[in-house]
Amino acid sequence: MGEHVIIDGNNLLHAMREHAPIAAVGRETMVRLIERWSRRSGSSVTLVFDGPAPRGGFNKQLSPDGLTVRFSAPATADDLIVAAIGDEKDSTRLRVVTSDTAIRHAAGYRRCRCTDAVSFIGELFPDQGPCEVPRPLSQEKPTDVAPEDAEWWKNTFGGSDDEPFDGFDAMYH
Repeated sequence: MGEHVIIDGNNLLHAMREHAPIAAVGRETMVRLIERWSRRSGSSVTLVFDGPAPRGGFNKQLSPDGLTVRFSAPATADDLIVAAIGDEKDSTRLRVVTSDTAIRHAAGYRRCRCTDAVSFIGELFPDQGPCEVPRPLSQEKPTDVAPEDAEWWKNTFGGSDDEPFDGFDAMYH
């Protein structure tokens, strides 16, 4: 049985935006990189983000096979991670990825392996050059969007499926 890795998602995302060898790192790209790393390493991963889960299709994009992605609302991600560290039956197979001092302290108390976010970024990019970007989770328009999500998008951003998007013209002219 491989190790179980709990990742402080927002902490790693912030570090990646400053230290990753690729530009414009967002949640989807980071999840894809972690998914690839998980397959290579044989580790099970729980990725914890602050706040509520996104709605609809974006939530599905952030929850690929092989990863457990959790959102903390109404608590904080730090609270969920510290609780998960305390709940782990075999702390010798637990690894925590964060640069947060309080979480690192909780991991040390349980004698879990702990890796800071910047060091973990090196593991995500072992052989990649700075120009290589993981492919998006999906190149296709989702077909199983809930009607209330589609309505929200239309009300928020305007337009319909039959109209071309001209938002750039509207924004810049």
